[in-house]
Amino acid sequence: FSSIWKMEDSEPRLQRVMSHRSLATKSKLDEIRGKFKSITQKLQEETETSTTFFESHYEKFTTALQAKKDLHRRDDWFHDMKEQMVVLEKTLKHLENGPAKLEKSKIVAQEEKKEKKKGSVQKLLTRLVFGTLMIFTFLSVVNAGHIYVFALVAFLQILTFRELANVRYKAVKARHVPMFRTIQWCWFYTAMFYVYSEGLGGFFKGKLSSEYAHVMDAFHEFFGFSLYASMFCITVLSFKKGFYKYQMKQLAWTFITIFIIVYQMKFAIENIKTGLFWFLLPSSLVICNDCMAYFCGKALGRKLLDYPFMKLSPNKTWEGFIGAYIFTCIFAFAFPIVLVRYKWLVCSLADLELDPSGAMCTINKVFEPEIYDIPLNLSTWLGLPFSKVKILPIQMHSVLLGMFASLVAPFGGFFASAIKRAYDVKDFDALIPGHGGIMDRMDCQFIMAMCTGVHLTTFIVPKVACHC
Repeated sequence: FSSIWKMEDSEPRLQRVMSHRSLATKSKLDEIRGKFKSITQKLQEETETSTTFFESHYEKFTTALQAKKDLHRRDDWFHDMKEQMVVLEKTLKHLENGPAKLEKSKIVAQEEKKEKKKGSVQKLLTRLVFGTLMIFTFLSVVNAGHIYVFALVAFLQILTFRELANVRYKAVKARHVPMFRTIQWCWFYTAMFYVYSEGLGGFFKGKLSSEYAHVMDAFHEFFGFSLYASMFCITVLSFKKGFYKYQMKQLAWTFITIFIIVYQMKFAIENIKTGLFWFLLPSSLVICNDCMAYFCGKALGRKLLDYPFMKLSPNKTWEGFIGAYIFTCIFAFAFPIVLVRYKWLVCSLADLELDPSGAMCTINKVFEPEIYDIPLNLSTWLGLPFSKVKILPIQMHSVLLGMFASLVAPFGGFFASAIKRAYDVKDFDALIPGHGGIMDRMDCQFIMAMCTGVHLTTFIVPKVACHC
């Protein structure tokens, strides 16, 4: 009707150019418009009358109720108010089923769709900016050296434990449990002490006096056990009647969290000591897989396979999972070529302690190029003009790790999604804009570090069996 009202200003011009049939149609439309205005005006008046009627009856009803009189009239007033409300509800229902309401719903839906699209673009930009910032920060720490990487890992472990501990924290019950948070953190630091005192004992030999280094090397297990025994006794003494079940659940959650964060990352400490290459490569594979899953899912999600991928993560798609697998394997094959150019990345911590320049570093054979024969059937099927290829053995190992990062490591993310759904939280924290908390970024890294450590000690630097 807004378009019809605008026609009034150009009435003479329209009459000159419009046909008789069009003029007759417009006159009918003007008549409908007049009736529409009249009905709208009457609806407004009736609404005001109904409001006045309802308020006056309500005032008389409450006054009579307080005075405890006019019982029969009160019933009549109540009936009249209820009947008037029913009439208004029917009128409103008819209006809501009309074309104007449907048109408004369409407009609102379109506006919400635009706002959602705008919000998605804003969220993508935020993720890109802070994701890039995290990658540069990560590379800067790696470039700084082993001790800074150790510190970064420990710092991330502390933040991750804080987020997971907060998931099950209930302030109401925690107030009645003595030293509740203190015991949780003491268990965590006990596990951290045991892992880092064992893993970095050799590193601190050259940093501490020979006396302290000898004590740490000889008694670190004793110190770790003493802390464990002390915490065991303190925990048992903290049990309080009426809260046994709650404390047991919290204790079980604390131990599960310590296993996830501390035990699995113990392999990361050993990987770093073997060479920063073994820390940087698996971390990069997980980052690549995460990014490619996001972009492939956004670009192709539910366009090729309209079948749910994982109920725990409804936003995940088959296209994102498969696309991430392909790109991660390609990245895994190419990235080691870049990393091996920097000798200090493939040198062990022990070698760099003796010679910081890395000139005397012992390079593992997997970093040296070798010539491999391509099977005749394969080269014929692919139409290759050559039957031999020269590559680094580490590239094949990296592809295997890339396959693990694509097929198994994402289940760390699914496990984290299950935790968030179980405790009804969207993200573990809001520390990183667009990404959530540290656990939201580290959920796949834990098992990836463990896989790399196992692969390293099984196929690259096998442990020597004891024949004692």
